Amino acid sequence: MTNFLFLSLAKHQSIYFQRLLAETDLSGKVVTPGQMPWPRIGHWPQVVKRIDWANLVEEKCQERRVKRKYQGLLYRLALRLELAWVALRLQALLERERPATVVMWNGCHRYCQMLLSLLPAGCTTFFLENGLLPNTTTLDPRGVNYRNSVPRDAEFYRHYQAPEGSSEAQLTLVPRKPRAAAVAPIVLPERYVFIPFQDDRDTQVRLFSPWVSNMRELFALGERLAAETGVTVVFKEHPASRESYPDLHRRTHAQLLFANGNATQELIQSSQFVVTLNSTVGLESLLLGKPLLTLGQAFFNIPGLVMHADSLEQLLDVAKAFPEWPLEEQIRENFLRFMAAEYCVPGGWQNADLAHLQRVAARMLRKEC
Repeated sequence: MTNFLFLSLAKHQSIYFQRLLAETDLSGKVVTPGQMPWPRIGHWPQVVKRIDWANLVEEKCQERRVKRKYQGLLYRLALRLELAWVALRLQALLERERPATVVMWNGCHRYCQMLLSLLPAGCTTFFLENGLLPNTTTLDPRGVNYRNSVPRDAEFYRHYQAPEGSSEAQLTLVPRKPRAAAVAPIVLPERYVFIPFQDDRDTQVRLFSPWVSNMRELFALGERLAAETGVTVVFKEHPASRESYPDLHRRTHAQLLFANGNATQELIQSSQFVVTLNSTVGLESLLLGKPLLTLGQAFFNIPGLVMHADSLEQLLDVAKAFPEWPLEEQIRENFLRFMAAEYCVPGGWQNADLAHLQRVAARMLRKEC
């Protein structure tokens, strides 16, 4: 029996997982897809009924649609064959290792979803991801982003008290590299609403944004917001996005601007409020005490912490009601205290030191560090 089975789908994951096993009290094994055992056809009856094949195929095709790649009949057939082959190998892996706990990165990849569908009763999980606060790492037993285990009840934060001696949230944001070095910052309007773009390919947009499918749709909402409320809207493209928007730049005017050369922290701090689907810019806005309106499924969609809109009509109504939003400073402060003191693991996985690795291991082992 394997205590901790780490499924690695990328080199950086393998390096980090191997360090956890080598430098802490964790015991287990790191396995990549190429290291999984050969399948047994006899596993097929138990595999076929436990996996949502249609949803996996559609999710992958949606991802390729965003990337403008072929996702026709031949691709779908090949994808189903790939999924069936990998599912059988995952089942063989589980039977060989009999893990007590499975650890994976993010959990949204199709291989991770199949593995989760095949887990035996009693097998626990951990999911790792980039930290939600500066210089932290996410480690969650339920999932990441919208699927995580952060409490969503406003009453919890009204009465929350951080453990004595616990960490405070870091208020200095990590500067992002500009989208293009040649882009100069603009002179910002005196009053504006900030709407940061996200990456259309990211799971935050593809899986957790029910009514805004991409950044062109988000831009169109900003247009309506400016036209119907009179506010000036400032956008910033995501620095990691491979998409370009010359068509949207041609639609800009005095009340509709791009500020790709300006620092995100400056854009947040100087705005009246921020509108986001569910990005980390939303969390940064909360760190900086800026009113926030979300449009997608975000784990911080908590009454009193943020405002939320599920349609254009709600977006316009909420924007017109500003600044009379029913936000509570106590909820914001305690939400950040909880995130810093109990949820986020101090230290980034990218440059993990021994103290960070031991904190992660301690949480996995249900110990205090």
